[in-house]
Amino acid sequence: MGHVHPSHLVELALGHASGEADVGALRHAASCPRCREELLRLTRVVTAARGAEASDLPVPPPERVWQRIALEVLPETDRVPRLRESSAHGSADERVHGSQRRWTDHAGEGLLGLALAIAVLLLRRWRIRAGSGN
Repeated sequence: MGHVHPSHLVELALGHASGEADVGALRHAASCPRCREELLRLTRVVTAARGAEASDLPVPPPERVWQRIALEVLPETDRVPRLRESSAHGSADERVHGSQRRWTDHAGEGLLGLALAIAVLLLRRWRIRAGSGN
């Protein structure tokens, strides 16, 4: 059997192993250092992505940070007016924290996308190495 195809390694790392082809691929990975190493890398990425929580994600900076950046970067005519501390829709802090809650509602989707992007990069690297005979 030749090396396990990168997309097959991704499926195995995601835990989608079933059938004779997967058994053969796992046997090959057990005896092939290159396929085994790649499967371990992909499995670590999947494990890390599945174990991440919303609190692991970065939070947007407070509005005052963006205002300070605007003061330093933009000409005076293009600057956004300073937000008042409170309004009919709540304080600036309440608006920021409210947007954080909405942002973190989709954290799982973002983590899955990140995991897939990392998997694609690892697959590309693996394919480049496989093509060069290393």
